[in-house]
Amino acid sequence: MKACRRKYIEWGAAGIGALALFLFFFRILPYHLFHREQTQLFLLATEPLAGYLRHPAALARLSGDFLTQFFYYEGGGPAIMAVVLLLWGVVVFRLLVPYMGRWAWVPTVLAVAWEAGRQCGLNYPLSGTIALTGIGGVLLLCRSCMRRSWKSGLPVSILAVLSGYWLFGCGDWSSRWYNMPDLGREYLLALDSEMYFGRSEKVRKLLAENEYRSPFTAYYYNLLNAQQNRLPDRLMDGYQPASQGLFLPVAPHSTYLTIYAANEVWFALGDMTMAEHAAILGMIFSPHHTGARAVKRLAEINLVNGDEAAAMKYLRLLQKTMCYRDWAERRIPGKQTAEVCQWLERKRLLLPATDTLRSSADIPLSLRHLLRNNPDNVLACDYLLCFDLLNKDIGAFAGDYREFAAKKFPSRLYAEGLLIYLAGKKASLDEVEKWNIPPQVLDEFSEYTRLYEANDGNGAPLQAKYGKTYWFYFHYATMKKGK
Repeated sequence: MKACRRKYIEWGAAGIGALALFLFFFRILPYHLFHREQTQLFLLATEPLAGYLRHPAALARLSGDFLTQFFYYEGGGPAIMAVVLLLWGVVVFRLLVPYMGRWAWVPTVLAVAWEAGRQCGLNYPLSGTIALTGIGGVLLLCRSCMRRSWKSGLPVSILAVLSGYWLFGCGDWSSRWYNMPDLGREYLLALDSEMYFGRSEKVRKLLAENEYRSPFTAYYYNLLNAQQNRLPDRLMDGYQPASQGLFLPVAPHSTYLTIYAANEVWFALGDMTMAEHAAILGMIFSPHHTGARAVKRLAEINLVNGDEAAAMKYLRLLQKTMCYRDWAERRIPGKQTAEVCQWLERKRLLLPATDTLRSSADIPLSLRHLLRNNPDNVLACDYLLCFDLLNKDIGAFAGDYREFAAKKFPSRLYAEGLLIYLAGKKASLDEVEKWNIPPQVLDEFSEYTRLYEANDGNGAPLQAKYGKTYWFYFHYATMKKGK
């Protein structure tokens, strides 16, 4: 009866521990698991599977990568992590209980907490925990054999250790010794993943609830507003680190996270060359130099470009996965669904009819190239004009507005930018009237300039009344005066 009660207590403790682990990853670090799945590509094909057998820790790596692909499903990652870490805890407990009795649960909890902490790192693979669990299982087997018979147990133990090394290795010690949950990084991954999943309202909620300021958050803030045709209206309502809030830099100092995300805005704008450039670099610099998300994007880019041979190269890879097989088959040329065909038609309307040699760092040239081929590309027009304004290049803004947006009724932001330009060149009233600037903006700008001069050139206190956009006038005026 006492042994039965102890068994129930052990199972109850294990269940509570598994639930705690599940809730930890489900509530605190879910996007970290989504990201790990997105940067891995597990193929159910003979050659990739045979590749695991050519290296130590074959079973650990194979099972770890196989299970990681199911992080794609909401709740799947936390459930897998809870089960794997629970098995690790059971093995540790079974190893220690003959020597420590009921107190074996103390080092067991510490061992599970330590391994759960290591799993908080983006680069620590699930196979690392599986390898440790396998090693512990081999030790349990060796101990059981040695207790039964020393003579027969010794050769079996030697064989188990040798085969265990091939199956599980000696643990993954290339990662950090310990990791702590990084909630700041988790927030950035949340924005990235929710935009990837297409849940725009969840992205807006995340942006509204958190005041985390970085180019990464500004990037998705601007992209979300642009997709809803509200970029100029909402530009000054959020944090803007100059033009880096519009385009994430793809440079030697960039992290693979920013490079990986940099293709999103170019893909939305219709510049498939720049999108492909960023997607390939992001995949190259990611931990595994691959990833289902990057392969999907490369397939989409080539489908939009009409390069079916290149698209099929990526679609065939995705057909060999468990989670993306259906996604790939709906996009195979000749078998595309009506929804996919409509999406392709919309994306192809944004493609430029001509190409040009350009530097990937010359963002204005790329945007102007898109607009000269397709003047109706509203997204590219807004990004170009906002890029000029955030770089405080009023002259370029006026020139781009004259070329690409002169026939449109200007939004408030653009009207204020034009007034800054016109005030700087001391334009006549007749010239001002040609730009179709709303009368209300004209009146407020006149009052602002009067108060600005009355305050001896100090425009900062006026922002509370007139908004952040007039800061451009303040900067431009002080620059003109040489202050």
